[in-house]
Amino acid sequence: MFLNHLSRLRHNLKIKLTLWYAGVLTLTLLSALFVLYSTVETYFEDLKNETILSEYSEFKVLFQEGGIPAVQREAVLESESDGIGHVFFRLLSLDGEMVAHSNLTSWRGLTTSRNPGIDLGNGKPYRIETTLVEGHRHHSRILTGRLGTDYIMQIGHSLREEEHFLRDLKDILTGFGVGAILVGLVCGGLISWRATAGINEITSAARIIAEGQFGARVHTLNLRGEVETLAVAFNTMLDRIQSLINSMQEVTDNIAHDLRSPITRIRTAAELALQGAKNPEEYTAVMATTINECDRLLGLLETMLFISEIESGTREARMEDVDLVHLLDEACDLFQPLAEDKNIALTLQPGADPCRVKGEPAMLQRMIANLLDNALKYTAEGGRVSVALETSRNEALLVFKDNGIGISDDNLPRIFDRFYRCDKSRPQSGSGLGLNLVKAVVQDLGGNIQVSSQYGKGTVITVSLPRKRSA
Repeated sequence: MFLNHLSRLRHNLKIKLTLWYAGVLTLTLLSALFVLYSTVETYFEDLKNETILSEYSEFKVLFQEGGIPAVQREAVLESESDGIGHVFFRLLSLDGEMVAHSNLTSWRGLTTSRNPGIDLGNGKPYRIETTLVEGHRHHSRILTGRLGTDYIMQIGHSLREEEHFLRDLKDILTGFGVGAILVGLVCGGLISWRATAGINEITSAARIIAEGQFGARVHTLNLRGEVETLAVAFNTMLDRIQSLINSMQEVTDNIAHDLRSPITRIRTAAELALQGAKNPEEYTAVMATTINECDRLLGLLETMLFISEIESGTREARMEDVDLVHLLDEACDLFQPLAEDKNIALTLQPGADPCRVKGEPAMLQRMIANLLDNALKYTAEGGRVSVALETSRNEALLVFKDNGIGISDDNLPRIFDRFYRCDKSRPQSGSGLGLNLVKAVVQDLGGNIQVSSQYGKGTVITVSLPRKRSA
């Protein structure tokens, strides 16, 4: 149980961000402290080297001027002045015998090797090294250099003060580093909390929505940056989902309504046929009514499946080069009798140039037929319906124009919605699938459809389709 809880904490985003922040801060701080400590240590070493080299130069001058006695006097004076426990001076022969020296009471651990002047290193007349003299707690910086041709001068300085200072500095830097790490953890926690606050809001909203409350939204008032963008996108997605759910509910209601009416009529006809004896003509009429209603239901279902296949991209369309002029001629000839029955003037302006598009003939025929049927259905007797084909280099425009009852501004934005019907005062009614099918076909062919209408004066529907360029 504890291990599972620990594993969940390990994958917690807040903890990850906090640890990352603290880790980066710690690494940066340790690097800075290391550079600072190394710089101070190098500074002390360089300063000590300059001091020792300066003394070495003085002894070289004294040796040249006064010989060994001058070196002896200066060694004693210098050691007493700086402290016999802090510095020492000694002059050695090439065999390692001391010929002059300062007070070495505190430096009894010094050793002397035979031929101490051999291999001073790097081609220089001296070498400087750090060593721990026996009996001393602190290291010493010792110069070994030639004095004349027959002697070796050794100058040593204790590094006690420098090491004390560096130790204190290390303690201070360590305490500062630990405090900074703790501050980094706190700051990292605050920053991660602020950074993930919006994500927590989104998670809470998602959980509420999972419980069926689709009206939940993420509040973006206090969010900033990428989290705000994510929250806005999440809310937009929820709005779209809510819209789709509402549309599905509306479609379901419309399907139920459209299926209920013909089924009720079929059932009513069957009940009447079962009540009492009927002659053959009456049974025939009942059967005819049943067949008509079944055909209507099948047509409705077929249209719904057709639209769904187009919108989902699962329809296996057989794309061909289609002559729009020919299709429009056929459609107008087909609807001419209906127009004459209503005393409507149906005219076609096919344009001067041939026009071919890439598409499925059956889909294009159905699209044109639906638009013509709508225009004639909602145009009163004595009205006018015109179809025009306009072409440009890249597209073909089909313009369907009538002077019928038109579409109100309230209905215009929704006329392409599935099962949507305009105001009930219209003299004609339909399934609400005609224009939805038209839009699906046009979009499947890569085209566009636009509608302009004035209520009571007429409607103009313009369909633009990509034109097939001639070879």
